[in-house]
Amino acid sequence: MFERNKGSIYAIYNRALREDPALQGKVVVELKIAPSGEVVGCRIVSSELKTPDLERKLLARIQQFDFGAKQVDLMVVTYPLDFLPS
Repeated sequence: MFERNKGSIYAIYNRALREDPALQGKVVVELKIAPSGEVVGCRIVSSELKTPDLERKLLARIQQFDFGAKQVDLMVVTYPLDFLPS
């Protein structure tokens, strides 16, 4: 799912890069995914970016992910995202 949405996530990061060209680092997010596939919880576990506005926008985008319904219990996963200027 993160691969499929990589473009939109990095578009948010690239907009922030215009204001701070040295912005880089790792963000670890925790997602709670319901059996319906909907993200019912999303938070940042750790962040090297130290940019609350960017972090808030990333969480808002990730919250929109739909992992598709599956016959499973509520899942909690952590996922690292590395942001480096190209």
